[in-house]
Amino acid sequence: MAGNVFGNPVTDDIVRLIYPDKDVTPELRAEVAIQYMNADGRDVNCKEFVYNLKERYGNGISALCMIFNATGDNLTYVGYYDCHGHIYESPYPSLIQNGQWGGFLHVHPTAWTAGSESAVMYRGNNSAGDDRDWMLSWGIPFIGDNHAYTEIREAKHYEEDNWNYIKDLLESKSTSATDTWGGCYSSVTIGQGTSPEFVGIMSLDGVVTDSLAATFKTLAADSATQDKKE
Repeated sequence: MAGNVFGNPVTDDIVRLIYPDKDVTPELRAEVAIQYMNADGRDVNCKEFVYNLKERYGNGISALCMIFNATGDNLTYVGYYDCHGHIYESPYPSLIQNGQWGGFLHVHPTAWTAGSESAVMYRGNNSAGDDRDWMLSWGIPFIGDNHAYTEIREAKHYEEDNWNYIKDLLESKSTSATDTWGGCYSSVTIGQGTSPEFVGIMSLDGVVTDSLAATFKTLAADSATQDKKE
């Protein structure tokens, strides 16, 4: 297991232990992954990892990013787009298996006064086996309020030059967003302050309930720390 992913994957064997009388489907694997979000301290371990990155980085605008795979299958990193800033020390997780958290720290550029504003993309499948790309984005401006935005589109959609459009969408949003498209679901939320937590959940359409979606929106709300903007 890579050092920036946390938790044992939720496999067919685990699903059968919980639901011995049901056929294992992608939706059922995704549902069990949601049940395992906090199992065995995987969420705590991911949080400790990104906070340790932050401690090593020190003062300055940064996004403490934690993303969870509840799609019922693997998610593979396929790219990023930096408007401002860059990844710090640990790379984006290359593979996040079902039921695992991935963590990373994104920091502002050192050469000039700008915040952390970026997007990361992961590829997986909907329940029919069609390729989909999840896009998760965040913005912590040098001046102004924080933003979070997410989309799901067909595979390779983000290889096209849509980034000015996406940047405008991101900067028009508040601190949380969701998307349901192509049989898939995504939710993102970011706290306030200059070094907040950013939490992203990637799943399938119909797996995440309204009450659970409301919980996602509050995950990072009280996580902010205030750093000097330098």
